[in-house]
Amino acid sequence: MKTSTLAYRGLQVLGWLRDRADDISSAFTLGWSHTALWLKAAAIVGGLATAATLLGWAGDLGLQAAHALPWPTQKVADPTGLLATIDQPVRHYLNTHTAQLPVTATTAYALWQAIGALALVLGFCRSSGGRILWLLWGAFTVAAVFTATPAPGREVAAAIATLGWAGLSLFALRGISLSPTALIHVHVPAPPAPPAPQI
Repeated sequence: MKTSTLAYRGLQVLGWLRDRADDISSAFTLGWSHTALWLKAAAIVGGLATAATLLGWAGDLGLQAAHALPWPTQKVADPTGLLATIDQPVRHYLNTHTAQLPVTATTAYALWQAIGALALVLGFCRSSGGRILWLLWGAFTVAAVFTATPAPGREVAAAIATLGWAGLSLFALRGISLSPTALIHVHVPAPPAPPAPQI
C-alpha cells in the first residue's frame, strides 16, 4: 500500500515536471503572449534582479573611476565630497524629522535609498509609475539637501543635488520627448451631392 502511494506521488511529480517542461518548450514556439504566467513572472523577476545587479556593478565602477581622478581628497570613501554633500544632509534631515515617528531614521534612510534605486530601474524600463516616483524622489532629495545644509552652502549643495539628479534622469527618463507632437490638419471636402434626376 505504501509502495503504491509512493509510486503514485512520484508519477504526479513527474507529470508536473513534464507539464512545466512543456510550458518552457511552448514559450519558445508560441511567443511571449502565449507563455505561461509563471514563466513571465520568473522572466520579469530575473530581469529586474539582473538589472539591479548590473546597475550596482556599474555604480561601483563609476565610484572607482571617480576615486581615481586627481580631485582633492576630503574623505577616504568619497574623495570628491560630492556624495557626502548629498548624503549627509539627507541623513540629517531624516534624523531630525523621524524623531517623533515610530520609524527609525536608519529605516527611513534605507527606504530612501531603495525607492531611489527602484524608481531609477523602473524609469529606465519606461514605466510611467516608476518615472513619477523618480521625479518625486528627486524633488524630495533636493528639498532635503536644501533644508538640512547650513545656510552658507545651501544653494550650492542643492545645485549639486539637482545636477546629480538630472544626470541620472538621463537614464530614468530616457525616451521622453519634450517637443510637441506635430498635428497636421487635412481638410477633406464632402463629396458633391448627386444631381437630381431629370424627368
